[in-house]
Amino acid sequence: MTTRLAIGCALLATVLAGCNVQTRTTKVNTPVLLHAYGHYDHHCSTWEPPEASLWSPPAHGTVTHGLAKGDLGPAGFGCTGKKIDYRVSVYKPNPGFRGQDKVTLKYDSITNDAGGRATRTWDFIIDVK
Repeated sequence: MTTRLAIGCALLATVLAGCNVQTRTTKVNTPVLLHAYGHYDHHCSTWEPPEASLWSPPAHGTVTHGLAKGDLGPAGFGCTGKKIDYRVSVYKPNPGFRGQDKVTLKYDSITNDAGGRATRTWDFIIDVK
């Protein structure tokens, strides 16, 4: 029974790991937004934006990180119309590159007022046409 349980857990972990992959499409020599990640408090105000880094860099381009203001929440959400700071990550393919590239982003952020920290990663496949 233990062997079957271990195999089942391994298969589930493999399936769930693939759920974190997102695809972006762009044209040659054209940057594309990979991800925007921000935190806010119960008053709909910006909380410390996460720090971004590359867990696994792209082979055929570069990624830059910056801050941008953006809308918070979809229509009907309690914070609709409010703006917060987002940490944004933008991929730019190398000049003339066509094909597929892959990158893994890592975001480190606070989780509470006591200084708790969390790390999240996202995998992206970028199709450059």
